[in-house]
Amino acid sequence: MIKTLLNLPHVNEALSHCDETIRLHFADLSVIVHSNEAMLLAGIADYYRSYLKAEAHTTTSLNLYVMEQNIVGDELDWLNVPREEGKQGRKEGYLDVAGGRWIKKFKTGMAFLQRPDHAVAVGPCASNLAQIINFINNQFLNHYLREGFTLGHASAFCVNGQATAIAAGSGGGKSTLMLRCLENPQRDFLTNDRILLKKTDQGTQTIGLAKLPRVNPGTLLHAERLRHILPEARQQALRQMPQSELWSLEEKYDVQIEDEYGPNRVRLAGNLSRLIMLDWSLDSTETTQLELVDLSVETDVIEGLRKRPGPFYQDKFGAFADLNAIDSVAHYCRELANVDVYRLTGKIDFDRAYDLIASLDKQ
Repeated sequence: MIKTLLNLPHVNEALSHCDETIRLHFADLSVIVHSNEAMLLAGIADYYRSYLKAEAHTTTSLNLYVMEQNIVGDELDWLNVPREEGKQGRKEGYLDVAGGRWIKKFKTGMAFLQRPDHAVAVGPCASNLAQIINFINNQFLNHYLREGFTLGHASAFCVNGQATAIAAGSGGGKSTLMLRCLENPQRDFLTNDRILLKKTDQGTQTIGLAKLPRVNPGTLLHAERLRHILPEARQQALRQMPQSELWSLEEKYDVQIEDEYGPNRVRLAGNLSRLIMLDWSLDSTETTQLELVDLSVETDVIEGLRKRPGPFYQDKFGAFADLNAIDSVAHYCRELANVDVYRLTGKIDFDRAYDLIASLDKQ
């Protein structure tokens, strides 16, 4: 058991008790997860089952330790991680140590040691599997950010290797629209919330974060195939809510793509051919429209795509970036030079948006 976070020799010694392992493959990255709890690893493997089928040819591997135990570190003087504009409350704290950084999640008590190898998650891990998944995925993000990819805040689907990304601020409807688009069986899931992109001579390469959709109840309620995820009593209560209240409700549910949409519907990478920025509104009475955007004239259209790497990001030298750092709009525009960018305006209408996106395939 880890009793004190700042004594790194003590932490490293405790990791010797993590004698259960699984190996996860994400394109050319392999993450070996060690734990003192076999059932926890089984839950992780089940979550990532869609990503573990293809034969892997990894070039980089790292170790990550998941220590199931009581909460530790509450007594430390944590520095606050700045939150994005519009978000309130104290969510995360951090403390830098030799070669790494501890990040504390105040709501759950979980603590994470971010370092180039032998990263550590410690606390009530089994009851906070989503945070363990996020921590594993942060290693994935770090790997590709070090290789020159840019982080975007978007969902995406893929058809024959060609990806369409859907971006907006939090609560803009990108996950709901992406899942609606998956009703076309030719479309495969690429990502729910984070996308990596990199301009190359062959186009804009894109990689979707290996994280399944985690959505609010309004998304499930309005999707016939997903409604069963909600208990019947909860469905009845949600139907009584005003649309504006339902839209803003924060109550997360996981959607396992293979269970709901069928096998072999998950992809990790593709070529980004389209970006659709959501600029619609619940209050609008205008018909939903999709228009092509000239980024040389309207650069601010892609503001909702920009995303900070966050407190877990370490560059290739092991240094942590400024927590407020974010790539410029001009940088994103350069990376999107080979991508058709559209803006979806008017009232929120997922069925019409589906038809408008489908019409692009016929052009």
